[in-house]
Amino acid sequence: MIKMGFFDFIVDAFKDLDLEKLLKPSTSIFLKEKIDENILTNTLIKIGLVSKKIEKRYFKDNNIILDIENYFCFSYSGDNDTAKITIDKENSCIGINYKELFAFDFDNEDKDNENKFILEIKEILFKDKILDEVYDKSEEYKNNIEKYEANTDDIIERIEKRREVRPYNLFIIKHFIKYVIDKYKEENISSEDNSANENNEDNKNITTNPFITNGE
Repeated sequence: MIKMGFFDFIVDAFKDLDLEKLLKPSTSIFLKEKIDENILTNTLIKIGLVSKKIEKRYFKDNNIILDIENYFCFSYSGDNDTAKITIDKENSCIGINYKELFAFDFDNEDKDNENKFILEIKEILFKDKILDEVYDKSEEYKNNIEKYEANTDDIIERIEKRREVRPYNLFIIKHFIKYVIDKYKEENISSEDNSANENNEDNKNITTNPFITNGE
C-alpha cells in the first residue's frame, strides 16, 4: 500500500473543487465599457480606499499556484483581506467581496464584515450627498429600494453573485459603483486634458532654425 503524503492528501481533497468559482468575489460587477486600471486605482484611492497586495496560494492541476493579488480596502480592515474591492481589467469587472469563502449564514464574523463594509460605503455616499443619511436611518431606502435605485443601465452589463446578497446591500453597492464610475470618468477626462497640455508644451518647445527654408 502506497502511503499518501500530506501534500498529496491536500491536493486530492481539493481536486474536485471548482476553484475559479470559489475564488470569485462575493459580487462581481461587469461593466459595459473597458476600464483603465491605473485611472480606476487612482479614483478608488482618492475617494478614501487603501491599496494593498497579498500573496495567494491555491491548488490548480495538482500544483500550488502563487499569485499576487492587488486589492483595495477601507482603513478599518487592517490585515483582513476578506472585505475588499478588486479590479479585473481583462473582463472590465469590479469585484466586491466581504464574505468568507466557506462562511455560513449564522457566521457572526462574516455578517460583521458585511455590515462594516456596507457602512464604510454609505459614509462615502453620505459625504458626497449621493444618499441622504436621514432617509437611510428612517429605512426609507430599505423599504422603497426600487424608488431610489441607482440608474446604472449605461454602466453595468451584469452582476454575478457567488452567494446571495441582501437587496438593501445590493442597492448600496449599485449606488457606490455608479459613484465610482462617475468619479473615474472625471479622472479620465482630467488625465486626457493633462496629456493634451503636455503635448502642447512639447510643441511650444520645438524650435526651428530661421535660416533654413523649404528644401534649402
